[in-house]
Amino acid sequence: MAATGTERAHDGDVVTAPFVELVERVADEADEGFFHTAAQLVVTVDGERVLDTAVGRTHLLEPFTRSTLSALYCTAKPLIATAVLRLVAEDELSLDDRLGDVVDGLDTPWIAERTIEQVLGHTAGLHAVNTVLARILPERSRAGWLVASEPPMAWRFGTDRAYAEFGGWYLLGQAIESLTGQPYADVVRTTVLEPYGVDPDDLVVRFDAKSFERLHRRISATYDLTLDQPVPLLAEVGPETACEWNPAFGSYGTMSAVADLYQGLLGDLGGAGVVLPVERLREATTARLPLTHDLTLGRDAGFGLGFMAPLSSHYFGASPSPAAFGHAGQGGTSFAMADPERQLVVAVLFNAGLDADTALSYRRVNLVDAVYRALGD
Repeated sequence: MAATGTERAHDGDVVTAPFVELVERVADEADEGFFHTAAQLVVTVDGERVLDTAVGRTHLLEPFTRSTLSALYCTAKPLIATAVLRLVAEDELSLDDRLGDVVDGLDTPWIAERTIEQVLGHTAGLHAVNTVLARILPERSRAGWLVASEPPMAWRFGTDRAYAEFGGWYLLGQAIESLTGQPYADVVRTTVLEPYGVDPDDLVVRFDAKSFERLHRRISATYDLTLDQPVPLLAEVGPETACEWNPAFGSYGTMSAVADLYQGLLGDLGGAGVVLPVERLREATTARLPLTHDLTLGRDAGFGLGFMAPLSSHYFGASPSPAAFGHAGQGGTSFAMADPERQLVVAVLFNAGLDADTALSYRRVNLVDAVYRALGD
């Protein structure tokens, strides 16, 4: 049960007075089961946790806690993006470098000629393989499918935008491994998570056999609520899928850990320089192009370098400032954001997928607006 006022409840939960009503509402909705059956909610202001709690039950009908691990899907994309930007900041890589120059063995011309900036900004035409196809395909077949999935003939690389759910980050993972000679998950852990003080057991970039054996009891499956009855996505808790080589959407975590990541990013925007210099991070969290139609998302949308920006183009509502940035995953099941003007971090996970209109324009927008209202905006 959530704490009230500024009390702390079990498992280190924090629910300060402005958020009591919001948490009660989310908990009631979890009991009803129409929009989700569990959630994790984290809010940090000026580096202080004012909300950090979990409600509901897992797919095994056990309490869903702050330590429950869930598949983050594309909400984890900033992990790879930040690791790539760290390589750029260290002059090991350039935004103008072509994939063919940095990925070992990549010789398919239409992909090899794409730049790191185009991939991070979703203008590289790598969008044809979506997450459903990528998850169904055996791991050994994914590279071949990607190579065969060219964009339309008239595609203007670097200008036309289509959100690449799988292809872009698959190749960025390969670039990291080719440049460093290390597994991408190790690079993310040592260059991003550890410097920011994020516990790698709470934000697992990629499971291996040992870590899966140690942590798998903490993993809970997401529900699909678009069908007649809740269906748990049990692939999320299986060792084959959890441990696969998948930099695009293969990470698991808690929203407390994701909030720690964004707190670190805010610190670097303030000049801390722990992982990235201010200038490099500012350009990554600012829209690179004017808002234009995104073929994948089906709306006008903007991106920085690996981050959604501005958030107003991604169903985060009107409350976040123009400087706010973040990312979301799996049809709105999870999202995280930081607002530098308010020194605010919000990280939210719902354990259920809904239709897009309900998940984005209803659930996400109302939740973000409720957080800002609770803070007096």
